[in-house]
Amino acid sequence: MPYALFANATKVSKAFASKSDVWRHAEESGLVTEVGLGEEDPPRRILDMDYAIRECAPDPSEKKSEHGMSEHDIAQIIAACRVNPPSATAAS
Repeated sequence: MPYALFANATKVSKAFASKSDVWRHAEESGLVTEVGLGEEDPPRRILDMDYAIRECAPDPSEKKSEHGMSEHDIAQIIAACRVNPPSATAAS
C-alpha cells in the first residue's frame, strides 16, 4: 500500500512506495525536526505540526510499465546516474 504526506487530512504529496520514502521527501521539504528526549536517548524525528504520513491510494499517473517500474522509479534511477556518473576509467 502506498503512503503520502498529509496536512490536516489533505494529501499534499504524491504517493510513495514506502513510509521511509515519505520521510525522506518530508525531510527534503524541511518538514522534519529532530527532538532530543534526554542525554542518553538518541534524537527522534518528528513531522511539523498538522502533518502526518498515512496510507493512500496509488496515484493514477503512477502506473507500472511492462518492467514493473513507475515513471517515478525510472526518474529516480536517472537522477542517481546524474549524481554518480561513471568515472572515465570505468568507461574505458
